[in-house]
Amino acid sequence: MSRIDQALHSPLSKTTFEGPPRWETVSPDADSASPMRSTGTAIAGGLVSQALKAAVMIYIARAFGPAEFGSFSFAHSVNGFLFMIAQFALPVFGAREVAQTGRLEKGLFKAITGARLLLAISGMAVALVVLHLAPGVTRSEFWLVVGFGLSNVALSGFGDWAFQGMRRMHLWAALNITWQGLWLILTVAGVHARASIVLVPFGYAAAAFVAGLIGWPWLRRLTQRPDMHAPAPFYSVRSVIGAGANLGAAALLMPVLVWTDTIIVRWVQGQHSAGVYAAGNRVSLALAMFAGFYVLGAFPKLSHSAISSPHEYSKCFQRAFEDLALLFIPGALWALFYAPQIMLVLYNNPEYVAGATVFRIFLVLLLVNVFSNLYGMGALVAHRRDHAYRRVFAISAVTLLILCPILTLQCGIVGAALAALLSHSLSLVLFVGQARDLVHPELVRTLGVPALMAVLPILSGTVFGFGHWVSVAALILTYLAIFMWRRPVMYPLTK
Repeated sequence: MSRIDQALHSPLSKTTFEGPPRWETVSPDADSASPMRSTGTAIAGGLVSQALKAAVMIYIARAFGPAEFGSFSFAHSVNGFLFMIAQFALPVFGAREVAQTGRLEKGLFKAITGARLLLAISGMAVALVVLHLAPGVTRSEFWLVVGFGLSNVALSGFGDWAFQGMRRMHLWAALNITWQGLWLILTVAGVHARASIVLVPFGYAAAAFVAGLIGWPWLRRLTQRPDMHAPAPFYSVRSVIGAGANLGAAALLMPVLVWTDTIIVRWVQGQHSAGVYAAGNRVSLALAMFAGFYVLGAFPKLSHSAISSPHEYSKCFQRAFEDLALLFIPGALWALFYAPQIMLVLYNNPEYVAGATVFRIFLVLLLVNVFSNLYGMGALVAHRRDHAYRRVFAISAVTLLILCPILTLQCGIVGAALAALLSHSLSLVLFVGQARDLVHPELVRTLGVPALMAVLPILSGTVFGFGHWVSVAALILTYLAIFMWRRPVMYPLTK
């Protein structure tokens, strides 16, 4: 086997190269005319699953109040780290292996399942010891983390990555929607039964286990297909952890930027402030994940064109940039003007209005995250500049760890939000700087047009005084106009 064949066999082995490769590859999406078209199922499935998850968060906030929701948010933030440890980019490795070989090997599935199970149990054990020894952690917070930790154990056998690798995104979406939908049902049932908030993450784990069982028959059908072309490669727990280590190290830095601020607010300001802070940032974080689904779907086409056709890559990146700008800029600018009203509608509790400033800051951070993710994954990782990608996360994470405690002590939850915004903005600046020789998007037109489209819904409710709900209707009409305008690009006519 040649060096090129060895590099192509394991997708993660390609991440050791800093520059773009010189050989040709075949993209699974090479026949797709539009990145948006190829990401339709991923976006739809991600949107529904994240909407269900956001509904759970809002329902819990409304049902239990700021103090208990603060403890829940603290435990959920801790689980952000546990989840990344348990994943360690192994689903990414597995999906790429399946996509390249065109089949799901039983040995691969067993090895990844075993590795994720080992990492989930080890991470939870370490976290529980730390929480047991840490001052100020309540008994309910400890058991909340236990419940979330068990969800990572249940997810070790979650095979959505295999469906993603086999390009069966409808099955990938179905599993994630089932998981979040079952969690919502169990949460509502628990609240009506007057159960403690401690049981909510245990319902999360149970929903993950049931969804995984539902997907098992599909996985068996995939793994039972005989391979007549080549012997199955050997996979072990050790080999897949080693293969995923390159991306896993970068992935472990991501929750530092996403979850550390909430943990710091909890320890510095207390449970109530953590609940208000979480209410201000949860919507933006959920929408940022929606943008991540778009980039996830567009990534195969971007990465293929990056090594096969720089001109085509430039067109794909510009189109993705335009799509994301049109999707997020009008709504984010509109929400800046109606933050208190939105929080009242979402949480139905006047106490959460105190987080309106945090909500506004995180709306700006949302836009920063959207374009930072596109530049990071769509430019640097697509061109295999993974060392630069990891360095950006490391610098930004250190910046947050320094700024967040200082600004939280001085300015409370607003200071924590500003620290998060500054750290993520630094990521965007560094990503743009690292990718300046790769992409040259039309910034003024791409960002200016969506900003102008936000004027109508904003003016309808503020200047003309038509009220909040009229502005909502105007915003919906704006997005309908955007869809009609972009429809020929999203769904180009093919013969």
